[in-house]
Amino acid sequence: MSNMTITIVGTGAIGTSLGLALKQLNKPLQLIAHDKELSHAQKAVGLKAFDKAEWNLINACEEADLIILAIPAIEIKPTLEAIAQYLKKDCVISDTSQTKHAITNMASEILPDTVHFVGGHPIVTTTGTGTEHANSNLFKDVIYCLTPSSTVSAESIQLLQNIITLIGATPFFLDPLEHDGLMSGVNTLPKLLSIALIHGVSQPASWIEMRKLAGELFSHVSAGCTGDSNSLAEGLINNKTNNLRWLRSSMESLQTLIELIEREETEPLAKLIDDAVIKRHRWQHDFEERTLSNLKSSSITEVERPNVFKQLFGFRMPRRKDN
Repeated sequence: MSNMTITIVGTGAIGTSLGLALKQLNKPLQLIAHDKELSHAQKAVGLKAFDKAEWNLINACEEADLIILAIPAIEIKPTLEAIAQYLKKDCVISDTSQTKHAITNMASEILPDTVHFVGGHPIVTTTGTGTEHANSNLFKDVIYCLTPSSTVSAESIQLLQNIITLIGATPFFLDPLEHDGLMSGVNTLPKLLSIALIHGVSQPASWIEMRKLAGELFSHVSAGCTGDSNSLAEGLINNKTNNLRWLRSSMESLQTLIELIEREETEPLAKLIDDAVIKRHRWQHDFEERTLSNLKSSSITEVERPNVFKQLFGFRMPRRKDN
């Protein structure tokens, strides 16, 4: 990574945390920040996460060896369209969004054959979205998903893998479609359940009084009901097969609860609750201790593409032809 120029587009909590983590490596890297709000990028430079802030997007990207788009998914397409014709040969681009299949396909359509896109998604929890919530240790001992397409070069995958490992995260290789299927269950579904909860209890006759009694538990369970509604709606439609699958699965579980309560079947109801409590407790422990990356996955051989294994262990895939 000697004398490498890395541009991070988006200097919120994740983008600035990436800059801080890379700065800690003490490698000969040139780190450039760009944000649609120049003051945010300048603030990130003030935190010593970057060497400089560049207000012009094209200027920030045209000499970069690696570009990481730490921006909302809805902003990725116009960003790629703006920079596509100005990128260096063999430039590598990645992102940090929670949607991979649609973005990977979009990148392949927009970017020239001389540029390589490797989807990325760090599984991190920030205390907020702004620059001030950046943390140099945000990626330590967490899973960082990489979702390369079947045509991406081995070198570009290796570059991202090396960087992810150096900042303390564990690379986890997934097919873009598989990634979106899994994330739909653990990220999108909680948002949908939060929306359903709010609509379910906020009936005019009772909500005025009920909201006075809502406390911490209600706040936690409804926390997914936030964000840009248009972006969420677009994401729901783009990944509708997976979203509908997990919604139907949850509806089946809710129906089971309804039936057990209606029939007053205490023992099977308690068993169902206990099973959920145990599973959540185990996950919560591993999540808080940051040991999830150490767990072996029974589905990993199905999730990871064979060509990814070939790339990682030295078997070269066919590269795109340069123009």
